[in-house]
Amino acid sequence: MPIDKTYSDAMLGTFRNMMQECRDKKMSGKAFDTMSDAMDRMEAFALEMDDVSAFTAKLTTEGLFTDFSTAYGEALAAEGQKKYAASGTYDDNALLQQTLEAYENSLPSYNDHPDKDKLQAPIREVIALGRSGINYPSFLRLLIEKGLDKAMEGSILSREALEKDIQWAAEMYQPVYVRRNRALLAKFDEMATTAAFGVPDSIVFSMERFSIESAWQPEINRYDAIVWRWGRLLELVHDWIDAYTSFAPFDERYVSTRGMEETKRNIRYTKECYPGFFRVREDIFNRYFGMQWNDIFTHESLAAERNSKRNRYTDAYIAFIQEVYPHCIPLENPSPELVARAEELHKSKQVYIA
Repeated sequence: MPIDKTYSDAMLGTFRNMMQECRDKKMSGKAFDTMSDAMDRMEAFALEMDDVSAFTAKLTTEGLFTDFSTAYGEALAAEGQKKYAASGTYDDNALLQQTLEAYENSLPSYNDHPDKDKLQAPIREVIALGRSGINYPSFLRLLIEKGLDKAMEGSILSREALEKDIQWAAEMYQPVYVRRNRALLAKFDEMATTAAFGVPDSIVFSMERFSIESAWQPEINRYDAIVWRWGRLLELVHDWIDAYTSFAPFDERYVSTRGMEETKRNIRYTKECYPGFFRVREDIFNRYFGMQWNDIFTHESLAAERNSKRNRYTDAYIAFIQEVYPHCIPLENPSPELVARAEELHKSKQVYIA
């Protein structure tokens, strides 16, 4: 049973077209014969096998894709040699002119771009070089030596991408990413000052980028860890004070589907255990990051998280949590005044930003 035609056409369609192209050009010779043999074998396997994975493995292990492609290149090269055999030389001027025409035709596509002059400048340099009377091999060599090939890689747009990365980080209120992305842009600009046409080598810059991003990763990890840990500290204080309120038995943080007795158990657990959990986490927070409770409220991450609304506590509730903090101690209870304040903030919907 042959393999499903959908799969065989997808895998062999390109090779069939290449084979037909050579037949239409009436090619012959050793390379053409190798192509034909490889094509016939691939078609035979498509008819004999019904498992796609086995079919793919067979083509790969026998090297039929590689054999065909190599022979195809040799066949085209042989055809080119025949074409120019009459003159005894390879006429590369036609290729040069074709290349320059392509560059000239590309210029109008940048007319409406805001960086039109920057984008067109290296292309005009390439055209001028090609029109200077040099041959095609010399044109290609000088293209690389002068850095004109790099200037046309769209690296101007790459710098714009680096700038957009900074803008994105700022809009997302991610200060540590802003600093890292600025370091990347600074390295790009530093390399641009000594590069042809002000365009850094893309491979070298990618290596520098990897180095910079690797160097910044510990700082990013530290920042994220600080945000997560102070967020948990605020939540522990919040949950602890609310466990004493009249709405606690109806709050999803404490309510159990097993009934009111289990809900009361959850409330009691929060009252009795959360202060201990909080103090342990606070100690770890201090030892790992050298930050005290009050440092949370001056750290850049708090403003960033609240401006982005990833942390949704209101100003009023942040202030209230700071008042509750000294009372969140194991074996102690909050004052009735603090509990009343918690109920009022909840009732007036001043806990979270709308």
